[in-house]
Amino acid sequence: MEKFTARVFLVSLLIILSGGLLTACYSSERKEGGKQKPAAVEPVTLNIMLWGDKPKQFDEVVAEFERQTMDTLHLRLNITFTPQADYVNKLKLKLAAGEQVDIVFDAPWMNMNTFIAEGSYANLDQYFGNDKYPGLKQAFSSMYMDNNKITGPDNQHHSYGLPLSRYLGELSTLYYRKDLAAAYGLPSIETYADLLAFFDCVLANDKTLTPLVMKNDGSYGANDLIWGNQDSPSRLGVGIWDLNLGPSVSASVFLKDHQIKGIGLSGEKDEALANFPEPYNHYDDSWLVTVREWHDKGYIEEEPIVRKYARDWFTSGKAAAMIEGVSNFEAINVQLKASVPDAELGIFFVQRQMRDKLQPNDLLPVNSRAWNYLCLPEASVNKESSILFLDWLFACQDHHDLFELGIPGKHWNPVGKDQYTLPENTDISQNYTFPGYLMTWNPNYIRLSASVPDDLIEYYLYQADEKSYYESPFANFVFNQAPVQAELANPKFSRIRAEDLAYELAMVDHPASSYAELRKSREVDEALQQDIRKIKAELRKQLQNYLESN
Repeated sequence: MEKFTARVFLVSLLIILSGGLLTACYSSERKEGGKQKPAAVEPVTLNIMLWGDKPKQFDEVVAEFERQTMDTLHLRLNITFTPQADYVNKLKLKLAAGEQVDIVFDAPWMNMNTFIAEGSYANLDQYFGNDKYPGLKQAFSSMYMDNNKITGPDNQHHSYGLPLSRYLGELSTLYYRKDLAAAYGLPSIETYADLLAFFDCVLANDKTLTPLVMKNDGSYGANDLIWGNQDSPSRLGVGIWDLNLGPSVSASVFLKDHQIKGIGLSGEKDEALANFPEPYNHYDDSWLVTVREWHDKGYIEEEPIVRKYARDWFTSGKAAAMIEGVSNFEAINVQLKASVPDAELGIFFVQRQMRDKLQPNDLLPVNSRAWNYLCLPEASVNKESSILFLDWLFACQDHHDLFELGIPGKHWNPVGKDQYTLPENTDISQNYTFPGYLMTWNPNYIRLSASVPDDLIEYYLYQADEKSYYESPFANFVFNQAPVQAELANPKFSRIRAEDLAYELAMVDHPASSYAELRKSREVDEALQQDIRKIKAELRKQLQNYLESN
């Protein structure tokens, strides 16, 4: 009964967040001016680019979509998947060459802002809040879209992509082999000390296992665990907000009493933080030493740079722990059991405040902006057909579930309105599994596996509750890159990111002294510092204007 009540409460919260669940698909017989739209003579083929690996049985799902819609949408889908390491460069080449690409996955942390500034992505304002596209109108509220607008070449804010998100935020979670912990005499990991003891036990009992596997891009790494369990006050708690200004440029802003007291940029001198509160009034690189200690102990791989897909290494049984978002529990659990049937998946939340379900949690800033988007290249000649496909995709739960979960009865079975199970005798190693953040995530359509444990349901509730989040004072701020586009394009910013990544992955000996020398070399680079000063002055001006108008 408690589990049922928790699930009902979760759905209720999601209804509040999203403005109501969509319960029925609109008619696939699209009409214009009161007349039925005539069928196209030939189907339109949409070329769609997504990153990562192609899901198993994906072609069957596409075929089912085409079967359901051939007499109404008249579309064929040519969806290509490109390995993450090659995706950005391949996308750049295609857009630069003007190749026919109709829908692409992109994000501000990739190249979305740059492509928008260059005019490579289409302005989508006309498609949202439009009765002609009821699916998009219902699934993407005006407030949601307003919070996801980006400055265009005309220096005005527009919608340049379909925002993909489910919750206001995501709880960073360590997934670990609970069956191994039990075998080592650790029934579960409850504290940071338990975690380190688990790593030690892995090393002592199985030399073939990597205690913690990390992605080679630095995300979901050891530094997350180290930072998340320090005793220092949180950055948000003392008024420090981090902003992404470009693919390799970030800024830290100290805000107090609605006034900007300090700004620090990537590669800037230590003195830039002089007005920040302690202990953030200087660059603290001590965590780099701890990461290297983890490397030397064997907690992480000798060369993490080779590991493109941390999840694959973990779910194949070659690692004892990894970090991802809590929403991925079921997908990770399914993949792990496909390779190691007797494995049991445990979870440990990376930050202490999250483990304690603190409200509000100053480690959970929220600005209602998505991390991932679907964009339409300006050069596409199939924009209307692309929008019709996306409108269909988000028109109702059934349409959405086809791509997120697969074919009902074959890949999954519905349980009520918000749960699902896998069919009996399903070979989970070969079953359809789609990474929803690429194309399907939306707060209106969230199904949880019926196998999600009760204690994890509590954290889904916590994640869905608005009271868990700190609202950012820069919730709707979007940095206009145009005035400093040349400075942001300085290749030294990309080099800084590449150099820092080597330290984050613990691949540099004597990190304390080595990084100190590296920082000095940046500080005496006058060309770099001059670009930083220009970007910083522009950021301060835009932030001040934003604060005054809000």
